[in-house]
Amino acid sequence: MHKNKTIGLITLILIISCGALFAGGDQEEKNEKVTLTVWDFKYSEEVVGSALKDMDALYMSANPNVEIVHVAQPHDNYYEILAAAMASGIGPDVIMAHTDQRIWNMEEFLLPLDTYIADWREDMSDSAWAAGSSTNESDRNIKIVPLTAQGIGIYYNKANLKTAGVSSFDNLGDWDSFLAACEKMKSAGISPIVMGNGGQPFGVDFAYRVLLANFYGDKLNGFSDGSANFTDDAFIEASRMLKTLFTKGYVNTENATMPYFMDAIELFKSGEGGFFFGLTSDIAHWKDFGDAFGYDNLGYLPSLNTSAAPYSDRQSSQGAGIGFAVLNNSENKETAVDYLKEYVHGESASLFLNRTGAIVPNKNLPIDNESLAEVVGFMSTNAVPDFYNQLDAGFAAELYNYFQLFFVADEISLTEYVEKLQKAYEQNL
Repeated sequence: MHKNKTIGLITLILIISCGALFAGGDQEEKNEKVTLTVWDFKYSEEVVGSALKDMDALYMSANPNVEIVHVAQPHDNYYEILAAAMASGIGPDVIMAHTDQRIWNMEEFLLPLDTYIADWREDMSDSAWAAGSSTNESDRNIKIVPLTAQGIGIYYNKANLKTAGVSSFDNLGDWDSFLAACEKMKSAGISPIVMGNGGQPFGVDFAYRVLLANFYGDKLNGFSDGSANFTDDAFIEASRMLKTLFTKGYVNTENATMPYFMDAIELFKSGEGGFFFGLTSDIAHWKDFGDAFGYDNLGYLPSLNTSAAPYSDRQSSQGAGIGFAVLNNSENKETAVDYLKEYVHGESASLFLNRTGAIVPNKNLPIDNESLAEVVGFMSTNAVPDFYNQLDAGFAAELYNYFQLFFVADEISLTEYVEKLQKAYEQNL
């Protein structure tokens, strides 16, 4: 057989074989069996994957004509796999995605959802919809249904603070009180702050997001257009504060070699340390720690308040961390959107929240856990843009390199650090 014909035949077979990924457009219209294929990078995880399996079972039980084929994809190269599938016109009906530049680089493949979600748009928080919008608007250009509301804050172990002699938590969010508590813990032989920076300096990254929330408030979005700068007095003061935690020995000594995911998280869960810069959804959150050492011993601070910052108790928030999108090529669009609606409503949403600890941004879900209610309260009333999400993706590697040089390795001065950051930042605007 001629080589070109052979290639053509193989391609045709692949297309036919992969057609099941977009199964049943005509079938959907005829109310016959519909196969909905879903890809995500968390389905193989023990806790989240188990919850998603049960949520799928709930949907199929209520919709017996629908079969959900949920496929776990590797996290490390997930977006490369997606890009290849989309570019070839072969892919699933529904995909999980982070609400960041990785998916917006492929937004032309995503189904615009505005007309599909009109009847239940008001159920979800505006900040979550904005994160799911390609133009960061809560009322238009929605292409992702948000599953989790993501943010960064400070968790603390009340039992360890009490052991160190901290008798009151009322003003713990004030900078001077925070430092005093750290000093007491250090004197008592307790690591004041558990922070992982091995490999990638996520500990420094998350701490910055918390501190900068009070210095910039809503103006954090200025880091997306150059109206905020690394040479600002506000950024420099936040850097001094964070550096103080290192120079005073308040950060666990293993921070330079301990990965944040999962070593530092597991260390804090085991009952070690006083404070931890963690997430509000996904992992390293209220449920992880509350289940580990008791909700009665778990405290939360959205940020650290200082007279040098114009705001207080501001909550760094991404609006949404992860969500689901429907691909334009799907032949089951109506079913796919209905499936996602059920994911963030009723029994499925409550199941996901209670099993995983992730905050589902549905305003109507009941919240019984006091620790969760505290976190949600700050996210609902004091939310400000997430610092890191304002930055160009190409700048991230350089940013992390300078974090390591200044905070962990202590190889450059504050002046050098700020100048180098600003120069790299301007080159990536």
